[in-house]
Amino acid sequence: MIETELVFHTGTFRQVARALLSLPKGLRPTHHSLGEDETGLPIDDPVAFASSVEEQPPGPFLTGPCCSFHFSLASPRPLICRGDLDVAPDLAKRFMLEMAGIKPIFGFACTSEERYQRNRITLRQGVNTIESWVGRDTEKYVPGFYWLTLLSDALAKQHDISIDSVKAVALEHIELEGGQHLFRFFDRPEDWQSAIALNRLCTSMSGVFNLERVKTQLSGAQTFLELNAVLRAWR
Repeated sequence: MIETELVFHTGTFRQVARALLSLPKGLRPTHHSLGEDETGLPIDDPVAFASSVEEQPPGPFLTGPCCSFHFSLASPRPLICRGDLDVAPDLAKRFMLEMAGIKPIFGFACTSEERYQRNRITLRQGVNTIESWVGRDTEKYVPGFYWLTLLSDALAKQHDISIDSVKAVALEHIELEGGQHLFRFFDRPEDWQSAIALNRLCTSMSGVFNLERVKTQLSGAQTFLELNAVLRAWR
């Protein structure tokens, strides 16, 4: 399974929905629901459906035989589309290329294991196990570099990221219209554990989120309130 996430400016929900419903067969959702566990209703007319949905919570779940997508619609924060793709790596790459046409701020595709390695913190305090997502706010930093990473010129400039430096590490770089760059850092999504150069890239740039910085701050936290304050600052 390949996880994807795309970050867009607010007010683009219908445009994103329209793009998802225009994807090639195998990537295109065919059903919709308002709950993850609900039985989805078929999308008989994709154009009419995309025109009718509103950008307000709860956003719909869009599912297909090999894909599922859901949305974070906490306006005025950016619109986030998260998905799971049960497809071959070349189709995941096709998905990223297709969605780049609507100019996301940032996006990635990778295994769940790589995502956890870059943006999930797990620690114990006494008998309690505390888990939290961190480093996902594109206003603060680039969340990371992953197997496939879609980076806009605007976000790179905002966080002082050198595109040339990223290109030097990437296995493949595709420069797209609209100031978009798709990077592939290793052959297969499951190869992330051997991506030493990529790990060095993530730690060398101050504008890229680095989980080790969070761990350093957490080492001094003595209470749950102190832990929570650190984690909240890095979300």
